[in-house]
Amino acid sequence: MELPLFPLDLVLLPHRRVPLHIFEERYKQMIGECLDNDTEFGLVWGTDDDFSDIGCAARVVGLLNRFPDGRMNIMIEGTRRFRVIQQYDIHPYISGFVEDVEDDDEAFDIALGNRAKKLYTEALKLSSGWISPPIPAMELGTLSYILAANLTLSLDEQQELLENTSPNKRLETVSNALEKSLVTLREVKRRTRGNGHLL
Repeated sequence: MELPLFPLDLVLLPHRRVPLHIFEERYKQMIGECLDNDTEFGLVWGTDDDFSDIGCAARVVGLLNRFPDGRMNIMIEGTRRFRVIQQYDIHPYISGFVEDVEDDDEAFDIALGNRAKKLYTEALKLSSGWISPPIPAMELGTLSYILAANLTLSLDEQQELLENTSPNKRLETVSNALEKSLVTLREVKRRTRGNGHLL
């Protein structure tokens, strides 16, 4: 299928929501067409001349502002991964013939999924001071991206997660990142008195 492409210095992960400010004419047209036709576009990490061939399709979930000159503030959400097979230059914006990227057919490591949930819940409690509702049951490939969307990872790390087709390996990467974050969070908690001041 042909998909409009939006190269940005940003990695979009499935299920992640990101605000965008649309100001270039070609992208105002592209997003306008997506809104009018209720279709997706593809966000790829890079520039017009050099972008990753694996990206994430996005749908516009909110039109926050539309200005008289056509500029827009929108909220997008990642939906599915794709690989660019061939680039087209037949529109004012870049487009490409793409194919979906599917996960490997492997048995899910349930223990690893439970570990990731436990680490995430602890990190959320230490950082925000409250316990979140239990994470609902979901397919572990989805879980890996939902947890990753809430972590501070480098663009390289995010792209690596996007391209990784093993749900178990993604969960392991996310769990290791949470473990590193918890080292700092636990130390801050240990040094913090009940009144919120550091020792």
